[in-house]
Amino acid sequence: MTILLVVICLVAGIALGQWFKVLILVPVMSLALVGAIAAGIARAYNVWSIAFVAIAVVTALQIGYLIGIWLRSFIVTVRFARPSPASEETRRPPTAVAQPFVRDLAGVTEHHGEDEDQEHPIIYQSSLA
Repeated sequence: MTILLVVICLVAGIALGQWFKVLILVPVMSLALVGAIAAGIARAYNVWSIAFVAIAVVTALQIGYLIGIWLRSFIVTVRFARPSPASEETRRPPTAVAQPFVRDLAGVTEHHGEDEDQEHPIIYQSSLA
């Protein structure tokens, strides 16, 4: 019975995380606690078993809610991350100010013979000094 209650609360928490804000957990956890305690009393469990089931149910609700929030943010990110064809057509080319930076970006670092795995910054000497 404990595993079934925990799985039900986990799925319920995922569903709540998809559509509701965090304050929905207060009444839902209260109802889950009352239900877990009532089920434990009805099955004549001892106090420690009832406390374990109540803690497991509340924890499953909270973890499910966090999974639901993560799923919701992941779905929204994936949905809006793809640029539409219209936005690709209206994208402006780089301005004249940005072009020198893009052109010189590859020349900012150089490789030295002894440490081929590491890149070292190029230090330019100022002609004013």
